[in-house]
Amino acid sequence: MAPGIRRAVAEVRENYDSIDWWRNRVFVPYVVGTLTRLHPAYPGYDEAVRVMDEDWDALVVLDACRADFFESVADLETFDEYRRVVSLGSHSSEWTRRNFQGRTFGDTVYVSANPHTSLVAGDCFHDIVELWEDGFDDEAGVVLPETVVDAAIAANEEYPNKRLIVHFMQPHGPFVGSDVEDPSENEDAHWRAYAENLEYGLSSALELAEALPGKTVLTADHGRLYSTGLKRSLGLYAHKARLRFPELVVVPWAVIDGERKVVRAGETSDASGVRVEERLRQLGYR
Repeated sequence: MAPGIRRAVAEVRENYDSIDWWRNRVFVPYVVGTLTRLHPAYPGYDEAVRVMDEDWDALVVLDACRADFFESVADLETFDEYRRVVSLGSHSSEWTRRNFQGRTFGDTVYVSANPHTSLVAGDCFHDIVELWEDGFDDEAGVVLPETVVDAAIAANEEYPNKRLIVHFMQPHGPFVGSDVEDPSENEDAHWRAYAENLEYGLSSALELAEALPGKTVLTADHGRLYSTGLKRSLGLYAHKARLRFPELVVVPWAVIDGERKVVRAGETSDASGVRVEERLRQLGYR
């Protein structure tokens, strides 16, 4: 039996009596997901941006950042170019798999606060700086933006001839400085905390863009939903894989031009982080 099939069988055996598991792992991604992919009004995979085929020296990812919220928080006039693009995923694991898995990028170093980078694409890059492993702030329950900025600047100094992907966790929860994280909380308070965390993460991302050479693009892996009532009962909240709702897959693409880097290819290496499951639970993925 193939390893993938063995894992699937083991997961079914472990969770066959869990309604939440059937809802989140089967009904939402495969039933609702299929309906959204077939719906002509929803953005499909064929129109999505493939980030490694785009032109940049540094790709800064704001996790779970919706385009409309980015536009309300950022001063778009400060960018040399801005547009909305469609993401390849509605969840970090899907975005990572569809953009990177099965390919090698020896010209790229990935500085990541998100454990899915190592879990899904751990052998795809010249190096992965696993901030989720050793830069995690236990009090905040997430890697703080300042930690990401420092690590990215250090990575650029260590690898001056590599492209950089820098993955912030903000505005994804846990929301720093807020008690609002459960999607069943008051909607206004939820989005207020989300916007505040976006401002927090964006200010650090812009600070980083000023410090890095070359052409920098700010974008997101996916967006975020908020719902109550029947939609929440069906599992249609936060961000689930394989859904093509615009709120989940329409993300910003903000360009800051600079003198271009000289990028050279190299070998790829394997990620070494071992606390993936622990971090995924702390970030609410499990």
